[in-house]
Amino acid sequence: KEDGVFGVFKSTSGWKDGRYYCLYNNATPGTIIKITTASTGKFVYAKVLDLVPDLKQNNGLLILISNAAADELGVSDATANCSISYSK
Repeated sequence: KEDGVFGVFKSTSGWKDGRYYCLYNNATPGTIIKITTASTGKFVYAKVLDLVPDLKQNNGLLILISNAAADELGVSDATANCSISYSK
């Protein structure tokens, strides 16, 4: 389990089919992780696609989630605090 800040990336997936995706450095691609926001108490399960790109705008972010996942979590900000959990 980890706590940190997430960022959002644009994706066309998840809006109708409920399939959410993320970029995360601490799990192998294909891993399904649970992302929970403290502010709303909501959670989603997202599939890890790849690593968080090493770009300036991603400094300090634990994870990037798709915009459909952020919408499902009820978070309208570009970043927010979250908890992540998964099984290895």
